[in-house]
Amino acid sequence: MNFIHVANVFYLLSYLVKDILWLRVLAVLGGSILVVYYATFPTPLWAPIGWDAVFLTTNLVQIGILIRERRPVRLEPAEMRLYEHTFRSLTPHEFVKVLRLARWESIDAGKLLVRGGEELDRIMVLASGRVRIEQNGAPIRELMAGCFVGDMSFLTGATPNVDVVTVEPVRTVSWSQRELHALLLRNAELRAAFQTILSEDLIAKLRSA
Repeated sequence: MNFIHVANVFYLLSYLVKDILWLRVLAVLGGSILVVYYATFPTPLWAPIGWDAVFLTTNLVQIGILIRERRPVRLEPAEMRLYEHTFRSLTPHEFVKVLRLARWESIDAGKLLVRGGEELDRIMVLASGRVRIEQNGAPIRELMAGCFVGDMSFLTGATPNVDVVTVEPVRTVSWSQRELHALLLRNAELRAAFQTILSEDLIAKLRSA
């Protein structure tokens, strides 16, 4: 058997598949065959064997991570509604990572969520209920469930210039801006997906203005 040809067939197949998991599986198969091939020499080729072992280990670790991330995620009904309404750009596992930092709160009608001119250290999304945006006591617009509050402060660091008041009892999901920024800085893919969510929310607000 020509080990080189068989190994390269697996490598070729790995370049043809779109699923990153199968790409890594095929790369492991190709690399394993090459290790066997290099070991059959009268004097084993230790340098190629060593490098292939490094690549195999790397791919096996990544395969384990991919399998773990693809396991089904169990969400509570309220969490599932929030995910389907607002966070579909995240994978379920990414959503769970974000949720670990979240604080759920139930707030009565007529309460001030954001005071214009005061620094805001949290970003929140409405899980249920409505809020009203006011400036100098004059109503500007209302936000419904699924909308973010404090997103511009989160993105720019600017102090809010409007008040946000609950119109009816609401349930909010909020994050410390500092903690959420730290999480997103550690994960480029999660950061890009979260920025997409905030952009979509901003576009929806502008369209309904």
